[in-house]
Amino acid sequence: MKKKTNILLLLLVILLVCTMGFGFYYVQQMAKQEDLNKASPDDLARRYRPSIVYHLQSYPLKRNMSSVLLIGTDNFVDDDKQNLDDEYYHNSNFADLLLVLVFDHDSKTVTPFQIGRDTMCDVPRVNIAGEQLVSRYAQITYAYTYGTGKEDSCVNTRNCVERLLFQVPIDNYIAFTMDAVPIVNDLVGGVTVTLENDIPALGKAYVKGAQINLKGKDALRFVRYRDTSLMDSNLSRMSNQRLYMNGFTSAAREAAGKDPDLAVKAFKLVTPFIHTDLTVDHVQRIVDDLLAYELLPFVTPDGEYDLKEGERFPGFYVDEASLWSCVQSTFCE
Repeated sequence: MKKKTNILLLLLVILLVCTMGFGFYYVQQMAKQEDLNKASPDDLARRYRPSIVYHLQSYPLKRNMSSVLLIGTDNFVDDDKQNLDDEYYHNSNFADLLLVLVFDHDSKTVTPFQIGRDTMCDVPRVNIAGEQLVSRYAQITYAYTYGTGKEDSCVNTRNCVERLLFQVPIDNYIAFTMDAVPIVNDLVGGVTVTLENDIPALGKAYVKGAQINLKGKDALRFVRYRDTSLMDSNLSRMSNQRLYMNGFTSAAREAAGKDPDLAVKAFKLVTPFIHTDLTVDHVQRIVDDLLAYELLPFVTPDGEYDLKEGERFPGFYVDEASLWSCVQSTFCE
């Protein structure tokens, strides 16, 4: 009798595990189907591109991979100012931060692919019909400026990043104004960074090797600061942003362990400051992966700054071989 009871219990456990497994799979498939239903045929063809081409050779992309483009704009409000110039919209926001989070769901890793705001490339302009008919060779930061500052600016920026990265498809985007940084920073209890260089402009405590716990507007000042007297000052800012991202991930993991609803709370708090094609549920899944997966070192291509004749501002001219090496190692099989 006891033996039969144990067998029945074992069968119940197996049944429960199978049911839970099917339920998890079902939820995943429903979420995926929801995303597919919202996507246009052209968008589906873009997102599920099987390979990319470099120097006439095809390179298969990793199959079980997803990506999110983070766009941090340098204005402090959700700018509704839209200007029309020769039938083309533009706004007063620039993309200060461009970071692609690449999730490899097989290896359970996240690779942050960082792109400098001054990277030179072809940037399309968006007309009142939403069409991209003309472009100019300029800093990629303008990709967000050319548009109304909403969905069209996000899509234009995403398209520019894809073209820069040899047509690698990027699944989703989250654009946010800088007002969101102190809010999310303090929600995780502050972010601690160990300084790699002296930053006297931020205060006496900001010396090389010092551990600084960033709170409120201090976090915002840290990720935005650069010495504008230097042509390549954005490189040091990108370095600070990498430090901050690593510190934020550690703080968020600890905070999420204490509060499972942290991601939803953060999303609701910053909703006034963001534009995204993600649902709250999708954001939750992305945050869950970000907190659970191993965060790999940042990837960013080499290049050099130069101020060309006729240009008002210096541009970052990326080294193609370095860029391809970064793309291939991050996205390709």
